[in-house]
Amino acid sequence: MKTIDFSKCQRIAIMPPNWLGDVAMAQSALYACTQANPDAEIRIYGRPWLKDLLPFLNLGEQASYHEKFDESADMVMIFPNSFRSAWQAFRSRTPIRVGFQKEARGFLLSHAYKPHVDVMTQHHRGYFLDLVEQTGISVAQREVELVAHSQDVQAGIALMQQHGLDENRVICIAPGAHFGGAKRYPSESYAAVIQWLAQEGWQALMLGTANERGVAEDCLKHLPSDINHWNAAGETSMREALQLVSACRLMLCNDSGLMHIAAGMNKPTVGVFGATLPDRTAPSGKYVKVLYEPAVCSPCLQRECTTLGQPCMGNILPEMVLASCLDLLNP
Repeated sequence: MKTIDFSKCQRIAIMPPNWLGDVAMAQSALYACTQANPDAEIRIYGRPWLKDLLPFLNLGEQASYHEKFDESADMVMIFPNSFRSAWQAFRSRTPIRVGFQKEARGFLLSHAYKPHVDVMTQHHRGYFLDLVEQTGISVAQREVELVAHSQDVQAGIALMQQHGLDENRVICIAPGAHFGGAKRYPSESYAAVIQWLAQEGWQALMLGTANERGVAEDCLKHLPSDINHWNAAGETSMREALQLVSACRLMLCNDSGLMHIAAGMNKPTVGVFGATLPDRTAPSGKYVKVLYEPAVCSPCLQRECTTLGQPCMGNILPEMVLASCLDLLNP
């Protein structure tokens, strides 16, 4: 299939992946799209939280967020594999429609490519890069490189201070996982780690959705009442959560979207893996420790664990998590 002359595409639409972590892993591919034609207008379409994420994606001033897809583009890059996304692009009559041949949607695309990367065994980041490289785009940056502007860092610091935290001692912890319970490190294990970190003078800042607030509260249950902490799960916007991550000293979390965000900002990041495989979704960053102690059933890739005791997580002792955190906090 022919490559694309991007110099003739002055209005480029991009449908990024649908999940926070996937968008972060696709950042290098998205960046390559913007660099292929620096003079083009880049429109990013997707869920409303993308508007908050966009300033951190390092795509330049030419990129803007739009919630509803329109018919004004010269081409559209479709990163989701769904039939719906290709149908939406087809109905818009955008002349150049680029995506992978998935879900019997090839006839809806003007440029339908077969993936060279097996997403079941190889890294998602390479899968997204494969799509743009097959169009003829050269990729200079293969790792995720997010940016946190000074105003966002300062906003994160201000939020911490408003809740009685010392920004120099804050550890962000995201104990939830939207995918399902199989990806969650046990609350009692997090609680032990948080208690030990508090004894070293570190302060816990819990992040997550409103549905994860109870999980976060369980992780804080052993903290003495006089230890400063903040359960911010469900209390922040996406932009505020990103600002808090940009201002913290370390991120501790499961295999989740915020893990990829923190690592992409080059924040020290400890990621705990259980049901998923680091070969497929390990975070990209300079200061990352991945903990993975597979059981016989690993990786199951299931939403919920069906094995007594969730051994993939049970194999990762709280002492191991603490040691990884301290290694990054005290290099």
